[in-house]
Amino acid sequence: MVSIQFLGSAEEVGRSCILVNDKYLLDAGIKISGEGQEYPLINQFDPRQIQAVFLSHAHLDHTGALPLLNYNGLNCSIYCTKMTKKITKILLNDSIHIEMLSATDPAYSEENITKILSFMTIVDYKQQLKQGDISFKFLDAGHIPGSSSILLEIDGKIILYTGDINTLTTRLTNGMQFHKQLKQKIDVMICESTYGDRDHSVRAETETKFIQAIKNTIKKGGKVIVPTFSVARAQELVILLSQQNFTVPIYLDGMAKKVTDTFLSESNSINNSSALRQALKIVQYVKSYQHRIDITKEQGIFITTSGMVAGGPVLDYIKFLYNDPKTAILLTGYQAEGCNGRLLLEQQKAFIDGIGLSVKCYIEQFDFSAHAGRKDLIQVITALQPKKLICNHGDKESCLALAKAIPKNIKTIVPELGEIIEI
Repeated sequence: MVSIQFLGSAEEVGRSCILVNDKYLLDAGIKISGEGQEYPLINQFDPRQIQAVFLSHAHLDHTGALPLLNYNGLNCSIYCTKMTKKITKILLNDSIHIEMLSATDPAYSEENITKILSFMTIVDYKQQLKQGDISFKFLDAGHIPGSSSILLEIDGKIILYTGDINTLTTRLTNGMQFHKQLKQKIDVMICESTYGDRDHSVRAETETKFIQAIKNTIKKGGKVIVPTFSVARAQELVILLSQQNFTVPIYLDGMAKKVTDTFLSESNSINNSSALRQALKIVQYVKSYQHRIDITKEQGIFITTSGMVAGGPVLDYIKFLYNDPKTAILLTGYQAEGCNGRLLLEQQKAFIDGIGLSVKCYIEQFDFSAHAGRKDLIQVITALQPKKLICNHGDKESCLALAKAIPKNIKTIVPELGEIIEI
């Protein structure tokens, strides 16, 4: 019998962390909310007993809890792809930097990040490996460069943990294809359900509307703030916007600069590395805080982290320009409940330096998601035909909607936080 406990990402998006047989972890992330960083239920297991961690990708909602776990005794192999390790290093170092700037005492130190990185063992896609009583294989998930779904065999059971998946090919990644090729019978599929209750708009249409919104803003004499996720989204937007012949300069700010440089240093890990290099002949890096102040005095397009307006230089741009109705804030991804991005959409407000600002800018959200939509999720699940489907990494409504849409021959489960499922 195999036990699977959901220490996070149950009826919520964020803090993915799943405990298998009390000794293996699938991801170890944090959740960004209005209360700050929320960690998995780490009081329900002993990190010292963990024998291996399997990382699906680098985003902090899948990796951000690792230093805290190390602080509490985690000392084991952490399996991931080469790109996941490189990007995780950037994100974790930035995360602790933000905590220190916000005068919050981090629960861990830079030493814990260093140790976590030293534990990481690089895995190639489709490489069959073994750890203790578990064998495993990483499969390209198509979400961001280096992202993986993880196929596990333990106690005679085959478990597929999707992590975050995307079936569409983008400017940087190929859509996942393994569901069309996998021959093993899946006993349990743990599937992300971020968009389990809805489909995405057609990407080409989204891009057209996004570009038009920028043109309209520029024509009115306004400036454009584009909050974006630093990994993959920012680089896609850099390529897209560099090809539009705008009459104002385009800038890239925040952690996205380091990620861009990392992608280019491992150019075989992304699509269109040449297009990204070409784009950087047009898009300028913001070099300092003073540079940020100077460029916002003139018209420009500011691509900047973070995507949920939860931290990073985007807060400076909004602080400088929140009172300008000509300025547009164009959100480009999912906005979690309680984050500034959601507040901007619902209340035209943002909290910066502890102060609530009434934002007069034009605000619009565009669906540039790197997650599979409802229709694609159903197609993947139907193709794989698991005996049991566990829907996680989605709001309660999204998980329930996806579970309800699955053919009746597949047993579906929507776990609650902390719940243990035995198979």
